[in-house]
Amino acid sequence: MNISHRQNEYLYSYTKNDPPELQMHIHHYYEFLYFKSGDASYLVENNIYPVEKGDIFITRPNELHTLVFHSDKQYERDFVQISKSFIAEFPVLFEAIDARPPGTYNCIKKDIAAKYNLYEYFDNVKHYVLYRLPESDAMIKSYTIQFLVKLNSISETTNNSRPSSGNRIDNIIEYLTYNISSDITLDFLADKFFINKYHMCHIFKKTTGLTIKEFINIRKITKAKNLLCSGTDIMSLCYECGFNDYSTFYKTFKKLTGKSPKNFIHNN
Repeated sequence: MNISHRQNEYLYSYTKNDPPELQMHIHHYYEFLYFKSGDASYLVENNIYPVEKGDIFITRPNELHTLVFHSDKQYERDFVQISKSFIAEFPVLFEAIDARPPGTYNCIKKDIAAKYNLYEYFDNVKHYVLYRLPESDAMIKSYTIQFLVKLNSISETTNNSRPSSGNRIDNIIEYLTYNISSDITLDFLADKFFINKYHMCHIFKKTTGLTIKEFINIRKITKAKNLLCSGTDIMSLCYECGFNDYSTFYKTFKKLTGKSPKNFIHNN
């Protein structure tokens, strides 16, 4: 089952079906996803969030993100995408969201979402999408403004760190998050964390939905995006981000972001 409605600088979508195959991607919209059912993890930049029914996820423009599904359990979600121009008269509503570093302030846990009745926003929007009335677009915009006001008021109470069980896979993820080098190999990680290489690869994939190489590349490109936005020269950041040559950096950057490094700069 799918419901979708798009208007200028705004998209609402509801889906209830089998888990899709999704890739890491970025876009120029703010995205708010209300997770209703499924067996998945949510990846944003360097963070991996185990997903629970009722969690709400926020991604900002140019944040790498995706859902990784761990089983065939039915997937159900609402999501909304908006641009700043959708409510251009209230740019202040995005300040609290934009103030957080990339890869943080992405998860509002179900207890906080329920406490502040954030689900009401998605229900109200869905109503005006299903029952189109002359005032529907105005009401959707009004509810969006109210939703952002609530997000601003609770931004300091949200849990933005990846829960850790203290096992070796969590330790490996933490290490890779803060260390980028072309010298990091599977053998190096296995020796450092005293774990069989093949077992490590299997458990890492099962835990995150990614191979270790894929996670490392996401970490490298996340750093590259931040450096590009700060004005660092493309050729120099290639090596600073742990790539041995520009060609490999270019291919990896375009695969994950859908853009060349130059196009990424021009669109920001």
